Amino acid sequence: MSLRLSFLRAMAAKAAPKPSVGRRAPKPQQQQAAPAPSVQPPPPSPTAYDAGAGGAGGGAAQGGGGGFGYNLLMIFGSIFGTILAFRLVSMLFGPRQIRVIHKDEHGNVISR
Repeated sequence: MSLRLSFLRAMAAKAAPKPSVGRRAPKPQQQQAAPAPSVQPPPPSPTAYDAGAGGAGGGAAQGGGGGFGYNLLMIFGSIFGTILAFRLVSMLFGPRQIRVIHKDEHGNVISR
């Protein structure tokens, strides 16, 4: 069997070209004219909400943070999702069963 494997390896080595492991040859640089610059469109005009008429503290709320209430909703939502995930796993795998074997000082099993 080992003779057959070595014969097959020798045949495969002859058939496949040896991979080059050295440094790659540098590609010749092509001399091309620089492309014409494209015209940039003008920036979008600010809306009334972006300009500050959207409410008090418009500058602070521009990041889209959401505020304290949003953070509380996210915290309670993630806790609720974690509880639902634990319930789903316990429904899939069944209730946890723990067996405790009571033994006396001599190693005898105490039945309950």
